[in-house]
Amino acid sequence: MHTYRMLAFGSCCVLAAGLAYAADQTILGKTFLVKDPSTPDKRRIVGKASEPGSSNTIVGDPVANGGTLTIRAGGGTPSTQTFTLPQGVSGMTGKQFWSADGSDGFKYKDSKGENTAVKSVLIKKTTSGGFKIKAVVSGKIGTVLVVPPNPGTDGCMLLGLTGGDTYSVSFVSASTVVNKDGQLFKAKEPTAEGSCLPPTTTTTSSTSTTSTTTTSTTSTTLYGSPSRAFVDHVPGLLD
Repeated sequence: MHTYRMLAFGSCCVLAAGLAYAADQTILGKTFLVKDPSTPDKRRIVGKASEPGSSNTIVGDPVANGGTLTIRAGGGTPSTQTFTLPQGVSGMTGKQFWSADGSDGFKYKDSKGENTAVKSVLIKKTTSGGFKIKAVVSGKIGTVLVVPPNPGTDGCMLLGLTGGDTYSVSFVSASTVVNKDGQLFKAKEPTAEGSCLPPTTTTTSSTSTTSTTTTSTTSTTLYGSPSRAFVDHVPGLLD
């Protein structure tokens, strides 16, 4: 696990603008699936992370503050989409969108698509020390813009808990990648963790001051002597 400290970020390609997060924690991915078999309502995205013996921790309370989910599929025709996962109560089921999953995690459910196309999300630290994240996005309940990159090379799933941390599940160094005619992209069992956030660029400006030094040179006329010694010029002497 790696934790990257930050102040705030907001980009249409990363997270909804205006949301601030404390740090980005990286979680080892397991499976990343993007499907677009026919019509937009058939689109489906599933992202899973599973890290045994993890030192990651859950920072934030989505029940009170909500969160976001950003999905990115990279390759020939890359695409990115950020979904808002608000707190509150469903007007159709009367249940909270976010709820505690026991004493060690949180889960989000919106099976009717009242908010976005995100059907469910789970973030959990198990009693055995494992860390799990799972997200399911369905075109049946909302608009899904992320499709197989054709060919796909990598992917990222970024879960943010508003007022807390973000959790990056990267599939850049995937050991197995499957592409199927622009209808399916799958990456599984990445060999390393990684951040889904863009690198931070720091610009340093400096002012250069140039000093000009004037050197005064005194010319001395030297006269040779038969003994090869040198004496200063004495006015009136040898003139």
